[in-house]
Amino acid sequence: MTKRSWYSGILLTFGLGLFLLLSIDYYRFGSAIVEGRFWLPVMIVEPQTVDYGDVTADGDMRQEIAVKNTGRSPLVIERVMPSCSSCIVIHSSPKEPITPGKQEKIEFSMDISKRRGNFETSFIIISNAKPQEFAVVKVTANVLTAEQ
Repeated sequence: MTKRSWYSGILLTFGLGLFLLLSIDYYRFGSAIVEGRFWLPVMIVEPQTVDYGDVTADGDMRQEIAVKNTGRSPLVIERVMPSCSSCIVIHSSPKEPITPGKQEKIEFSMDISKRRGNFETSFIIISNAKPQEFAVVKVTANVLTAEQ
């Protein structure tokens, strides 16, 4: 074995090892997870911000948001948690897994009967999605008084 072939073997082994290491890192943290290449569920929530604008305290505050599964395995909504249980009321959320390519609705409302002025709250959707298991939906409103 010549010295040149020995160096070539070491260089080839090092290069192959580096390539494999970078490939594994890309597939673990890169766009492969987002695109669902590994049969993972991916949750897309639209809209992520709900702005009611100017409302009166007796207005209809029901709203729906869409939860879409863009991954390749069923998406399970494990829990929908309001940040303030006296402000946000969750009326319905998907009980069955959302199949890939489909979307379901989450219906909620705000109780603003005791609120005045600019108001902001949120709720969190927890699921089995990867790489992000949760989504935060921000809800804002400007509650007008009777004089306004």
